[in-house]
Amino acid sequence: MRKKILLLLLSGLLLCAGCGNGAEGPSAPESAPSTQESISPEGDQTEQNSPADVWQPKEAPPVRNALTDEEKLSRQIAILGKGIFLFSGQTDEGYSTDDLSFLEGAGGQDALALIYVCDDESHAGWGVLGWGGNVAGQYVKGADVPAMSDPTKERVVMITMKELAEMFGVDSTAEMESLILGAWNGGRIAGLYFVTADLVQEWQDCVAEIDSYEQIIHTYSGGLSNENAIENAKTLYAYLQETYGQYCLTGQMESTWMTSPDYEMDYLMEHTGKLPAIRGLDFMHNDFEGVVDRAIEWWEQGGIPTICWHTGADFASGYDECLADNINWEEAFVPGSETYNSLLVGMDRAVPYLQQLEDAGVPVLWRPFHELDGGWFWWSKGGSDNFVKLWQLMYSRYTDYWGLDNLIWVYGYSGNGETMAEWYPGDAYVDLLGADSYAESAEARLYEECVKIAPEGMPIVFHECGRIPTEEELKEAEAAWLFFMVWHTSWLTEEKNQPLDALYQIYNSDYFITLDELPDFK
Repeated sequence: MRKKILLLLLSGLLLCAGCGNGAEGPSAPESAPSTQESISPEGDQTEQNSPADVWQPKEAPPVRNALTDEEKLSRQIAILGKGIFLFSGQTDEGYSTDDLSFLEGAGGQDALALIYVCDDESHAGWGVLGWGGNVAGQYVKGADVPAMSDPTKERVVMITMKELAEMFGVDSTAEMESLILGAWNGGRIAGLYFVTADLVQEWQDCVAEIDSYEQIIHTYSGGLSNENAIENAKTLYAYLQETYGQYCLTGQMESTWMTSPDYEMDYLMEHTGKLPAIRGLDFMHNDFEGVVDRAIEWWEQGGIPTICWHTGADFASGYDECLADNINWEEAFVPGSETYNSLLVGMDRAVPYLQQLEDAGVPVLWRPFHELDGGWFWWSKGGSDNFVKLWQLMYSRYTDYWGLDNLIWVYGYSGNGETMAEWYPGDAYVDLLGADSYAESAEARLYEECVKIAPEGMPIVFHECGRIPTEEELKEAEAAWLFFMVWHTSWLTEEKNQPLDALYQIYNSDYFITLDELPDFK
């Protein structure tokens, strides 16, 4: 068993506002630089060391064959350019025309090809373009086009004439009198083309060829990514694998500002007579000691703890900073740079507390940087390539350097969907893969997107949700989520979000596993 390293909070190796005392652990292995050598309390490289002396993560194995965004887009534009060019504009400049002669004789599978981008990186997930037009002298509003993850990346979307007619409630686009494509929130129409059905097929073949070339290289063999994982983590993971596809574990996020940290748990016990199998906790605002205490207590009760971390780029703050912060991505992964050292110091704040959990034999479903492709939290503002490096950096720092062997790494996408494969860091860095959504459904689409990315056999999780989908909804959607986790407070306690009769039935169903039905993992 490798030696474990504990940070010494009282000796000044970490500055952690609001944290309690840390425990002293064994000395560092000779192969790893000491904390004093690698980073100072302020996060700067000490003067006596060159960047070559700074700790660096091990080299990541290749995840996939990859083309550059420019190569992929140029291949698509070469096809779209064979169509009729209609418009390109500046930021927030829309398109409007009542000359629809290009639609004369159009078939249902002919299409409008839109290349668009959002020039405001903070607007990921926002609507930035929107279809509209006039029918029978009346304006009809169509669907919005949202900025997805990596909003400043140019994307291509197709809307067929059949889909356009359905959007405007007509039998044929011949009934349309004008076409409008508005732009706002930094949206920009980089190119709008009318393309015939044969060009649509050519474009689809091109995209499929690119997707085939960029397939993820899977190495998953069914075990935890960390071969040195503690026995309790191995036992828990084996159970999760056995359960996947057969049952669904119940999960509930706690809040800590209500009457007690057990506010949600008490509510569930009162209204269902049961407690969830999984308790969600958060290191937000440096609640390290409280989270550790409650995680240990939950494990001793027979439950499974999962921990996320709402924090700014200082790793010592909360939700507002998650949204507002950003970092210098150009130097973030340059060993010895100020940003790199700050990332290491920040990540290390959690190490002694995760180590306390390991010392207590507690495995953790560890889900940092959740909603990773959303674009709203600082960790995804650098785009997919930078996020992959960030995830790999934390994984290697915690696993290879600090020797934390109790973590089961949960890779949590947002509900955006699309382009998710670009954000995948490789099987060597992931144990569970999932996404979250607050839509009132079983989210079959999102589940299927996760299945496309995950290696065969890796469990797929619904790591945050609002209303819990019923057993019937899940089975009808063929969405075999391993577990769900309802968000806290009103997402659980308000009838409009969580009807009590459905909540009771779910918690008392044979399909959903509650705390009392878990095996003994110790």
